[in-house]
Formats: sequence, structure tokens, C-alpha cells
Amino acid sequence: MTPAIISLIILAIMAFFFVTDKLPLALTSMLGAVVLVLAGILPKENLFSAFSGSTVVLLAAMMVIGSALFHTGIAEKMSNIIVKVTGTSENGIMIATVLVATILSSICSGVAVVAMLLPIVIGISMKAGVSVSRQMIPLAFAASFGCNLTLVGAASNIVVNGQLESLGAAPLTFLELGKVGVPICIFGILYFLTIGKKALIQGDSSDKDYLLEFTGSADASSSNQFNSFKAILCLIILAAVLIAMSVNSSAFPMHLVATAGALIMILTGCIKEHEAYKAIDWSTIFIVGGMSAVSKAMDVSGAGLLISNGAIRLLGEHPSKIAVLLVIFLLTCVLTNIMMNTSTALLVTPLFIPIAFALDINPASIAVAICVAASSPFLTPVGSGTNTLVVRPGNLGFMDFFKPGLGMTVVVTVVSMIFIPLFWPL
Repeated sequence: MTPAIISLIILAIMAFFFVTDKLPLALTSMLGAVVLVLAGILPKENLFSAFSGSTVVLLAAMMVIGSALFHTGIAEKMSNIIVKVTGTSENGIMIATVLVATILSSICSGVAVVAMLLPIVIGISMKAGVSVSRQMIPLAFAASFGCNLTLVGAASNIVVNGQLESLGAAPLTFLELGKVGVPICIFGILYFLTIGKKALIQGDSSDKDYLLEFTGSADASSSNQFNSFKAILCLIILAAVLIAMSVNSSAFPMHLVATAGALIMILTGCIKEHEAYKAIDWSTIFIVGGMSAVSKAMDVSGAGLLISNGAIRLLGEHPSKIAVLLVIFLLTCVLTNIMMNTSTALLVTPLFIPIAFALDINPASIAVAICVAASSPFLTPVGSGTNTLVVRPGNLGFMDFFKPGLGMTVVVTVVSMIFIPLFWPL
């Protein structure tokens, strides 16, 4: 068997364990990566390379920053204010959560947005007496589809745009993605208030005991610990981190900014050193590390290329332009759920943009489809850091993502197939 086939078989076995929850997600991710190394498909130097990579560093740093919101008492204060505005209804809290996550993720890393909002959403839900678990999926998904509002909303957008320009096509402008991103966000919110709400995990107030274990005593005792000076200092540091991230400077990449912010939080006493260590969820780190290695194996083995080439061959010699757009969109959606968005964008863009030229299809329409689909990791908990971050606080399994994620994928696909040809004629 070829390395590509072996990689796909291993991935299928991993998918079985993901779906059945017979093994923890982190264990399955790391076992899959180790097996790929033992099979000679993944170079051994790539097995743990993700643990020193920018994504894992960004995740860990933002966990510390997010936890500081608990320990300074800001999470509880902000929760009280928001509950006064939204009321204690699940719909009101969900609308507020999705709106804020969507707006922030248009200029900041989705991972950073989820890490920052997690303590606030948990606090709001517990204050209102509604299920925290049911708020986790809307939070994670909103941080993903909000990336479609601007060009800097996701690293994959920048990757696609750069390759689009290098292949001889006109690059996308800063707000151009918003033409399809705004409708996606509107229908995404409507989805969670209707059909999507029914697909969410049926959590209840009993998840409070689990959350107390997850957050420690921070949320329960934050009112006693509240210090106005440290609270203001914490907010200033947080604002500085978010502003620096939105600039997206190559001199100050997001993981460096987040690390600096986390260290300043510790140095200023906004969070103690031992609390910072506890704030890092190692399960999430190992999921991301393991799946990054699996993603690399999919690339080096040719498995991703095998899937994409097979899909294109199915279209025949003279396919319709809308059919090509749909297949590229769906294929990118599938790949981003197992390879993560940036890896997927790096793989498919140089494959599909030339196909657009060959078939006389507007390359911008294909580029936009790749951007949107790469930011649609709604089917699995391992497709994006935004999803893996909410696994533990929501006590969520694979199917808890897949059920609402399938509907969300359909919504994004339908909206994209309407608005992409409208604003970027094929």
C-alpha cells in the first residue's frame, strides 16, 4: 500500500475512536501521530514539533490570560453586567455570546477570542442558571465563521490571498470577504436560535459541579478577591494584547504578543504563577499537538492530494462552473476538519487556483470559497483550536460537535453558493 492509503486508513481508525469516545480525544490524537511515525510516513522530527510551534504557544498563553479574568474577579463583574442586559434567558445569552465572538474574531485569532470569552460565558451562564455546555458550541463556531468578515480574521485567509497573488490573480481587499461573511454570520446566528439550538447537547444546571472542577474556586471566590487596581490592569493588558493581535505584524506575531501578555499578567500579580500553570489545559494542548502531526502526515504522504485529485476527476472533462465551486468548497470543508485551516489552505490553494484558470473560472471566487470553507471546522472537536478549547469546559464529545456542526456546514455552504457567484461572478 502507498503511504497515502496507509495514512487514510489510520485516519479512519482515529475517526472511529473519535466518534465512539472509546478513548480520550487527546490520547487518540497522539496515538495516531505515533503510529504514523512508526509506519515510516511521518518523519520522527515532526512528531513533537507542534509543541514548540506558534499555535500551541498561542493556546497556552491565551489560557493564562483568560484565567486571569477569573482570578481578578473581572469575569464575575462582567457576567453581572451582561446578565442585566440579556436577562437570564438562554436565547439572550446565546445571542450576546455569538455576536461578541463574531465581531472580535474578525480582527483577532479565533483561538484568542474563545480563550478570552470562556470565563465570561461560563460566569454568565452560571449566574443565569442555564447550561454552560450548550453555550460552548455557539461560542466556538461563531469564532470560526466570524473569521470571514475580514482578510485578517484567520491565518488561512492570508495564506490564500498570498498564493492568489503569487499565481497571477488580483488579491482580495481587506473587507472583501465580508460580502459573503456578513450573510454567513447573520444566518449563523439565526441557525443557533432555531434548528441549531435543538441539536446542541442537552446539558442542564448539573454541569455546575463539573465546571467548578474545571475553573477551580476562581469563579466562586472572585468577588472576595476583587481588586479594582488589578482588575483595571488586567483589562489594560488584555486590550493591548487584542490591539496588537489585530495589527497582525510580522515583527510581533500573535503567539509572541499573547506570551508577553501572559507573562505581564503574572509579573503584575493579576494571576499567580501556580494558577497560571493550572490554567493550561494539557488535554487541549495534546489534541492540537497530535492533530498537527497527523495533518503533516496527510500532507507529506500525499493523502490530501489523493483526496483532492479524486474529487476533481469525478467532475469530468467539462464540468459546470458552479459544480466545480461546490466540490472545491465541500472538499475544503472536509479537509479543514482533519487538517486544520492553515494546513488545508496551504494544500488546496495551489491545486485549485490553477484549475480555475484552466476552466476559465474567476479565481477570486475559488479563493473566497477556500477561505470560507477553511474557516468552517464545525464537524469535529479537533479541526480547530477554537473547538478544542471548549471540549473540557463543556464536557463535550465528538457527536456534540457533529450534530450541530452538520447543520452549520449546510448553512454556510448554501449561503456561500448563493453569495459567492453573486459578488464574484464565475
